[in-house]
Amino acid sequence: MRSLSFSLVFLLSGVLRWISVSGNLTLTITPRSGATVHINRSQTAQSKCEVCIGKLCQTSVTLINNTEVVFNCAHPEDIFTVEIVKQIVCSKTCNENITSEEYPSLQNFSRTFTWNVATQAQKAFSLNFTKAGLRQIRPTESCQDKHVYTVSAGRTTLGRFCRHGTIKGMKVSNEGSVSLQVPGKGQLDPTTFDISVGDHIPLLPIIKVSLPEEESSQEFLSPNYPDSFPDNDLVTWSFRVPPKYYTTVRIQNYTDPKCQRKDARLEYQLYTKTVVKKLSENQLSEYQGSFNLSLQNCPMQPSSTLSLRFSISAIKRGSEVRCNVDLRKEKELQIHIKKRKPKSACVLKLNSQIQETATIFSSRISYLSFYDCAEEDLLLNINQNIACQQQTDCAPPEFSLRVPVLEKCLLGVLQQVTWRLYVPQHGAVELMFPLGSQQQSLAGQTCNSSVLLTVTEHEQGNITVGQFCPQGPIHKVQIRSNITVTASPVDSNDLRQITHALLKGSFMETINEHYIFTVLPKKDTSVLLATPAWPVGMRPYSTVSWIVSFPSQLEAQVVFTNVSQVSCPNQHKGIKVQKQGSRDETYSWRIGEKPKDVVVEESFYLNMSNCRPSKGSFSVVSQITLLKRKNKILSITLSVLSVLLVLVVAVLAVVCIINRKKKKQAAPDVSIYNPNGHAFLPGLHGIPKTTEDEDVHIYHCIDDTMVYGHLLKDGTEMNHFEPAVDSYQAFTGPTERQPLTEPEVGVYRLFTGSQSAPEVPDRAPGQGRNPFSKDQQIADKEINGDNSAQNETNTTQDLQTAPIAQPEGYDS
Repeated sequence: MRSLSFSLVFLLSGVLRWISVSGNLTLTITPRSGATVHINRSQTAQSKCEVCIGKLCQTSVTLINNTEVVFNCAHPEDIFTVEIVKQIVCSKTCNENITSEEYPSLQNFSRTFTWNVATQAQKAFSLNFTKAGLRQIRPTESCQDKHVYTVSAGRTTLGRFCRHGTIKGMKVSNEGSVSLQVPGKGQLDPTTFDISVGDHIPLLPIIKVSLPEEESSQEFLSPNYPDSFPDNDLVTWSFRVPPKYYTTVRIQNYTDPKCQRKDARLEYQLYTKTVVKKLSENQLSEYQGSFNLSLQNCPMQPSSTLSLRFSISAIKRGSEVRCNVDLRKEKELQIHIKKRKPKSACVLKLNSQIQETATIFSSRISYLSFYDCAEEDLLLNINQNIACQQQTDCAPPEFSLRVPVLEKCLLGVLQQVTWRLYVPQHGAVELMFPLGSQQQSLAGQTCNSSVLLTVTEHEQGNITVGQFCPQGPIHKVQIRSNITVTASPVDSNDLRQITHALLKGSFMETINEHYIFTVLPKKDTSVLLATPAWPVGMRPYSTVSWIVSFPSQLEAQVVFTNVSQVSCPNQHKGIKVQKQGSRDETYSWRIGEKPKDVVVEESFYLNMSNCRPSKGSFSVVSQITLLKRKNKILSITLSVLSVLLVLVVAVLAVVCIINRKKKKQAAPDVSIYNPNGHAFLPGLHGIPKTTEDEDVHIYHCIDDTMVYGHLLKDGTEMNHFEPAVDSYQAFTGPTERQPLTEPEVGVYRLFTGSQSAPEVPDRAPGQGRNPFSKDQQIADKEINGDNSAQNETNTTQDLQTAPIAQPEGYDS
């Protein structure tokens, strides 16, 4: 109450009398039992206001008894602060409940309640904040309820705290203090804490922390923070952790002192051991159970400081999976483990230390722990080195590349296995595929496999030779440099499922080419072959050869489906096709030329070499298709025979047409029955051989019209009779068979019939001949007037023909 008139306020408690006269404030203050009231002007105040007792005015006063004070300014609460101090001395025992008491007359002032506690020598006292609990804050922070506690041990400030925290108590040696700061015009909210006496502790206080049974994280500061922790001193935090909770300590900020001897360090007193850590090292992680953490300072050099700010977090975990990985029998092998999602709840520990990523080395046993981790939360990578320094020292020279067998307790998805192969000097490495051939994995091609193999060359920045998957024509690969073979799953599969060897390798003597591929294509299946480092391009001056082998009854069609545009400073032959076993090039093209499709009839080499391109990069994709080989000799023979057959058919057709025309114009041949069994043509100057010598003239059937046709024609000339043609005429002569008289053999008789032979029609030589009778051929020649026939017959020219017996009843 402020006015120009006097106003008087009487409090029943007798503590305060507030009198304001002409702008001055007068207070009557009565300290509590054992308490001392200090009124001090703030050092930052600009006002000359003073506090007066009687006629003595000062910047600060100390009140022990009931006293009246006068402030010679209107608003002293903005200039002065009040500290109420109570001394507590504990002898053998000290069990007090400390509660702050409000002074209503000083409520407008910023006030601090302080309790100084002292014990006998070799004793320590404990502060118990179980009811409220404290939470440490930074020097620049404030509490939400505006009540800030400060705890000191001797001259060392242990820290500033707010209520409702996890700090439940402190143990201080000999002497210390607790203070509560409340801002002006703020209502005091009293808090009770206990003080008790205990045994002496040879160090700075022990701060007792009880973590809640819930996920939590909080910060702690070293004493005197941000100023230096006392030289060569020690402070301890004792953490009580509830069951099934795991704690992790992380250093947030620190200053490392320059020590005269030893080093500043953190010591963890665990259940069974003590672990010492430097401030720069990773601290305790995912530890289950209570523990003590001590900060030990060293004897520091002048002007050196030590400060520390760290946090501790606790999280409840499910079941813990422990795994001991024994790699003592492995050589040059490493297992890398990392979390798929860094912010996941999964926790990985290696040798009791929490890790975001962990590496397990060969020739030792590693101890792993997994908390709340599923199989898919972790990713595994395996690296192994296989080296051969000298060709003669490689034991064994052959080796298998297979996925190592891992412990079943080791959680994680195996996503990659890498083998680094180091060849000897002047050597090479050969890779074979034990489960059949491989194919290059190119864009647009499907890989029907669960694993993909990538071969990378170490030289000049890890050049990818190619990617391979099963079911292809490539039987083996030879490379003249150190390489890396990487096995990776297709469609995020786990490589643990692969139990067979992926590759078989061996170290060998050097090769002429940089790369050699052995290719065994199949019939009617197109094969795509890409140059190493496709599509980037082969490195300068590198060479590659494909040894393409196939059966002799097949041939290969080579098509260059994709050839890059590149320029070389000289006319460099970049692509060559050469038959196996031959030194001559079958086909060749210079770099920059567009190669043509070719057909190779036997196994061949497909060689390519790069220059140092002045423009572009050299890369080629070739397509090889095996087809059934064409027999050229057989084709030519069949073609010739076909032509000859056509000609023969044409000639025969012409001959047949001519014969038909002549047959229509010629008179039919006549055969006369001879009782001696000899058949011969009339008018021939010779007697045919007997049937024993030739039987081709024995007829199974004789057509009457053909036999007697010419006789009928002769009858027409005599009696002007025209017989019917191609019609049957009944025989009107006698049908009685007359006995035939056997003529005498060897007796010459004159021919009584006509001296002229039947008229023989003109025809071309050779027509109507019987190819099976030589006599018939001679007869044909005679019929056509060929005189040479007389030299071939055995009969003389003057021999007369034998008489022909006329059938009875025939009228000549």
